[in-house]
Amino acid sequence: MPVDDKKLKKVVKEGGKRGVEIEGAATMGGLEFFCTKVDEPEGDVELLIESVKAMNAPCDDAEEERKGGAGDIGKMIFSTNDERVAIVAHVPESKKDKIDAKEWLQSVVGHYDGKVLSGDNLLASGEILANPDKGIFTLKVRDEALTKGIEYLRSKGCFPEANDDDSDDDVVFGDDFDFDNA
Repeated sequence: MPVDDKKLKKVVKEGGKRGVEIEGAATMGGLEFFCTKVDEPEGDVELLIESVKAMNAPCDDAEEERKGGAGDIGKMIFSTNDERVAIVAHVPESKKDKIDAKEWLQSVVGHYDGKVLSGDNLLASGEILANPDKGIFTLKVRDEALTKGIEYLRSKGCFPEANDDDSDDDVVFGDDFDFDNA
């Protein structure tokens, strides 16, 4: 199915902006891996791959608005529509000894009878289909699956454990980073 150029432009723009956010949060928090969601692909796996490509694009310092820059950060990105949760896992070459993208993705979709559609150790895509009869709704599953992606990273020692300590030594991300929409 051909992609509308206007839609692709929106997907790439959102992906580029999210890449800058991921890069900033990872730099400030020392993260090598990240899980988040995007809206514009609307559950389309191919568009979600394009979004991830935009996130990974090198930043052009000559541009007025920074885009991309998250190519060195492993990421699992989620997008939904009413029928499916689309998921793409990206692991940079430099981190392939820590995490395998396809295994990471399988560990998440396996909780929901989802499937890996394509991929290898660096880039994998998959989906989880909605099933209202079984109580599987995409928005709920997306949020749960995002948590499962982080749990997998923690099991591999690639994501910091949650800390209930109210110490002043905790990492503080900038006030401008919108975690509710990340």
